[in-house]
Amino acid sequence: MSNWKLTEKRIYQLLKHPHLADKSIVEEMTSAYLAFVEDLLDYLNKENDNKIRIRKLNMAYIDFGTIKALEQSAPTQNSKIKVIFLDKLLSLITMEQELIYRQMEYPKFFINIESEWKSPYFLNHEVIKNVDIMELACSFFYIVNGVARIDCKEIYLSDVVRLFEKMFNVDIGDVYKKEIAVIKRKPTKITEFLDRLKATIIQKSKEEGYYQP
Repeated sequence: MSNWKLTEKRIYQLLKHPHLADKSIVEEMTSAYLAFVEDLLDYLNKENDNKIRIRKLNMAYIDFGTIKALEQSAPTQNSKIKVIFLDKLLSLITMEQELIYRQMEYPKFFINIESEWKSPYFLNHEVIKNVDIMELACSFFYIVNGVARIDCKEIYLSDVVRLFEKMFNVDIGDVYKKEIAVIKRKPTKITEFLDRLKATIIQKSKEEGYYQP
């Protein structure tokens, strides 16, 4: 069973705080909202017990609804912005609840054919670490139009990360935190794994006599 706590989410902390004077509040709130969406969908995909999933969504709906009521009854500096994001969160939770109910009512339409597939490949963590995979996943995600879905729906970083997780039987964990860990590294370290990959290809090209610097 996956562990998922609403109070630890950045969007919850931002919305609950009574005063937000930072000039970049919209950008920060948007970033936190997108991270919350990815994290929530990832949790719902991993949790198999519908009763637990519904209860988590119910609790989140009540908590966000309470914050919205407080903002409307005693407006703070950024109440309008908060209410906009709260409405988006409440709508998201409502739609996810409806999806679960539909899944329970019509289970055959929600069968994941690939759910039982397990990759035979594992990583040698003495050579390739989880942060290396996260660095690779970020580069796949950041490159414009590099990865697309067959149904043309929007792709999230968590989608790309899950592909690598499934392929190599690893658990990256909190995608948003791991992404920050990658992009906040020092300039000499920020593409450390990609640099290693580049070096190995160049070395192989040299060995085969093709490399012309």
